[in-house]
Amino acid sequence: MNKVSEKKRDKLSKYRRKEDLYRSLLGELLVRVTACQYIGCKNEAIRFVYNRYGKPFLAEYPSFSFNLSHSGSWAVIIWDHRQQALGVDVEEIKPIHMEIAERFFADTEYRDLVIKQGKDQLEYFFRLWTLKESYVKAMGKGLSIPFNDFSLVQKGDNEWFSPEADRFHFKSFKADDRHSLSACAETEDIPDQFKFMSFPALCRILEEI
Repeated sequence: MNKVSEKKRDKLSKYRRKEDLYRSLLGELLVRVTACQYIGCKNEAIRFVYNRYGKPFLAEYPSFSFNLSHSGSWAVIIWDHRQQALGVDVEEIKPIHMEIAERFFADTEYRDLVIKQGKDQLEYFFRLWTLKESYVKAMGKGLSIPFNDFSLVQKGDNEWFSPEADRFHFKSFKADDRHSLSACAETEDIPDQFKFMSFPALCRILEEI
């Protein structure tokens, strides 16, 4: 807790559920560790500012772009040292009501989804959902962009394309058997694999920053 600002500590103290507190804390610590490692800044020099929709930025390092997501035991960060729009989302794969897909997905996406069955249908739903979340988060406008305003088409195993958002590149992965993870960015170099870090490893780095 001593690695985050007093303002953040005050905010964390207001969480009622420990799980929410830990996820929020872990997300900020990921940003701080990443910035210190790759920018070379000091942890105490990191100060967060927010746009009108609540998207965070680093005040003194505007070219450091990042986005966070967490679900279950997962916390994920996507970042780039070039100033660009990027987003990431991770979600637990769990049973859903198809009415949600019909309401939020584009017509072509819904048609592709309903012809699938069982596990394939569930995994496809969460690939689409996380892809859409990653784009909305990259745009940094909160929930003002309806999910069915843009569609996604699969190009390969992990790569996707959106005709309505063609300046963005999309990739989707399975974080594990129970979690779907997707990312989007303005540049093509989204990694094919994410770097995994255990909580003890993160704590060791935190001791050094």
